[in-house]
Amino acid sequence: MVDLPDCLWEDLMKYVIEYDIRTAGLTYEQTFANQDALLNAFGKWTPEEGLTVHAFVSNLNNGGYVLVEADDPGVVYSFVSKFTYWNDINVVPVVDVADGVSTGAASLAWARSAVKG
Repeated sequence: MVDLPDCLWEDLMKYVIEYDIRTAGLTYEQTFANQDALLNAFGKWTPEEGLTVHAFVSNLNNGGYVLVEADDPGVVYSFVSKFTYWNDINVVPVVDVADGVSTGAASLAWARSAVKG
């Protein structure tokens, strides 16, 4: 059995959520209305039960990133699905670099032994 880092046995998973606010194809009146609606909806949002928001940052170009942690991917889906009416969203599961390096080292050791025959 491969010795996996502790993070892979934990129930919590981290996700980076990238969002871009949709403006393509909209008139400036529609863009303003879209922004008003998004700001109104976001002002009413609170994180779902089981969702920890570690960072919520803007990319200074009409979008940004959210680093969240949850034990249930459905909680992440619940969050992002509320804002798909205004945003294009991409969700990427991630691990801490130290854990990724540990897993990568274990995978490399396995691959080396596998090709030896």
